[in-house]
Amino acid sequence: MRIDHHGAARRRFIKQSSALLASGLVIGLHLPDALAKNGDADPQRGEFKPNAWVRVLPDDTIKLVVHKHDSGTGTHTALAALVAEELDVDPFRIEVITPEDPFYADYIHPLWKVFSTGGSTSVSLEYDRLRHAGATARAMLIAAAAKQWNVPPSACSTDNCVVVDEASGARASYGSLAVVAASLPAPKDVPLKDPSQFKYIGKLKKKRDAAPKTTGAFQYSIDVRLPGMLVAVVTRAPVIDARVRSVDAGAALAIPGVRRVLQIPGRPDVLGGNQAGVAVLADDYWSAHKGQAALHIEWEDSPFENFDSRDLSARQAAWLDDKEARVVPTVTNGDAQALLKRAPRVIQASYSMPYKAQNPLEPINVTAWAKDGGIEYWGGLQVPSTVQEATAVIGHIPAERVVLHERVSGGSFGARESKYWLFEVTWLALQTNKPVKLMNSREDEMRALFYHAASHHRGRAVLDAKGNLSALELRAVMPASPEQWEPGYFDRPDRMDYSTTEAISKYEFAYGAPNVDVGWVRHETGVPTGWYRAVSYIPNVFAVESFMDEAAHAGHRDPVDFRLAHMKDPRQAAVLREAAARAGWNTPIPHGTALGVATNRAYGSYIAVIARVARTKDGIVIEKLTCVADCGLAVSPGGVEEQLYGGLMWGLGHATADRIDIRHGRVQQTSFDSYRVMRMSDMPEIDIVIVQGDASKPGGVGELSSPSVAPAVANAVFRLTGKRLRHTPFDLRSV
Repeated sequence: MRIDHHGAARRRFIKQSSALLASGLVIGLHLPDALAKNGDADPQRGEFKPNAWVRVLPDDTIKLVVHKHDSGTGTHTALAALVAEELDVDPFRIEVITPEDPFYADYIHPLWKVFSTGGSTSVSLEYDRLRHAGATARAMLIAAAAKQWNVPPSACSTDNCVVVDEASGARASYGSLAVVAASLPAPKDVPLKDPSQFKYIGKLKKKRDAAPKTTGAFQYSIDVRLPGMLVAVVTRAPVIDARVRSVDAGAALAIPGVRRVLQIPGRPDVLGGNQAGVAVLADDYWSAHKGQAALHIEWEDSPFENFDSRDLSARQAAWLDDKEARVVPTVTNGDAQALLKRAPRVIQASYSMPYKAQNPLEPINVTAWAKDGGIEYWGGLQVPSTVQEATAVIGHIPAERVVLHERVSGGSFGARESKYWLFEVTWLALQTNKPVKLMNSREDEMRALFYHAASHHRGRAVLDAKGNLSALELRAVMPASPEQWEPGYFDRPDRMDYSTTEAISKYEFAYGAPNVDVGWVRHETGVPTGWYRAVSYIPNVFAVESFMDEAAHAGHRDPVDFRLAHMKDPRQAAVLREAAARAGWNTPIPHGTALGVATNRAYGSYIAVIARVARTKDGIVIEKLTCVADCGLAVSPGGVEEQLYGGLMWGLGHATADRIDIRHGRVQQTSFDSYRVMRMSDMPEIDIVIVQGDASKPGGVGELSSPSVAPAVANAVFRLTGKRLRHTPFDLRSV
């Protein structure tokens, strides 16, 4: 991705680029009338409103404007392939750039109504639009060549950035045709390729920028350097909602390189706003870090001084029976409550998960520079609409004075969907009028809040004489997601928060029974929570798949057969059957080993995971994960496999390690020594199979594979030991 490190303002960019744009072919770009009629016109006379996806310039440069963040997931690789397929060019020849006007209407996420990347939606949402953009560009280039050669367009074909006259053999590069093509009317209905003709879609095995990432030459968000830049580190309130009483900055300011110490006011009035903090600004990170260590800060008392997460699950369980608690029904059928009351035997179990931190390998960082009445940002801006909010709230800066320089980040997992750091860097930039790079240390990152919410689930079931479900009740106790992401759900009659009820909503709940009562019970603790890879699928799938296993055992049924007997979607049943077959379900396996199963659907995709565990002298070990995924059309199969593998590793973290503890309002974990992440040595054998249940369109994949891992492991441990694991993380050494 090309980045302007010197921060050219939007209007300067337009002035420098207008002649090139006017003399090239820009698909889907609205130019001001004066510029559209006269390439020499001053573009400042009108409002530049880019809606561009494809740009073909006279120097044979091909650019794709991408409004999606890439945190190493290969998003840009897949999106470029969509355009390249229809445009008939090598996808790795296309230069990916970011929008000059990121808040243009066409860049707003159609589901969330903000400019954002997430929810495993990038490729699936852009599949048709980008293919049409590429096909339109190709059709106009062919029309331009046909006009020059005085032949019908049907007599022409394309070959990797060249139009060819089939009869004469004449050839013209796309760049040489750009000026003529730009003067032609865009066709309304352009046919797309038949999938049997695909050269790139469904065939890519490598990602963009793989070589420089391997050598260390690739520039990430954290690598931004600007003239006169200050580096800031922030000491945030150690207890939620604590305020600064006093700061002794003398020792910090005495450290060479430290320039300023500033108190950042908290913004508890803004949903997701930053906590109060003290920033040290220095010439470099290490000076700032030393200055941070030398600060002497006294904090006011906070109501959260007595908060302890150890009893949270018990409080959530008690809330289920509180008369103030309200159940938001998500799936209902028949009268489960009546049957549960009169049944002689009710199967019941509870499951819980603690707070979890995102912990991307590259900690949160962002650079901002406020000048000339505007502000510019450099960083992994996964949700640019949050930047717009920060500038409006903190600096009252209008959107047209905000310039973004998107950078690839080293991971996100939901951390870059939070906003506290953008509020902080905006405030610091406005205070200093210098470029400020805000950087979290690992310790800062671990204690910055906005974790994945802790949860508690209770399942109850009644079985019939054949061991099938007669009644099923499930309650999910969790806080609501930030209202900014589900706007208006407080005002909806059903009070439904779809970000909290993933996998247990009527759209995704996998199982059916004569009587079903599934619902969410909102329980707020005041601890700020945020987004996390796969969000509420993680606790909801853990509970559903663990409880289905318990019900199968109570009914003396095979866990796979029991699921299939109650499963509603044939694509989900297909991946479950395939995974069981590949893993050797119900075939002889070595003594001291066992298999466990779990499955989920999400983002229009389906997956089943079989875990094989074994008993050793050191406890239980996870030997193998078999994963079968149906994500529809895999645009970039290599990238899909990488995402599935990473998700399985992420799921192993949920199962065996991920845990944030809060004692007396203080987060206990500090770094990877006390919050263990998966190492290479932890990884079992992995078998991944990708099937295409619907080859006409892609589903989401980035968050698909993690939710089923923990229940698959727990179910395997039960089959081996007879002990149920209902609370994560599991201590497999003591089972």
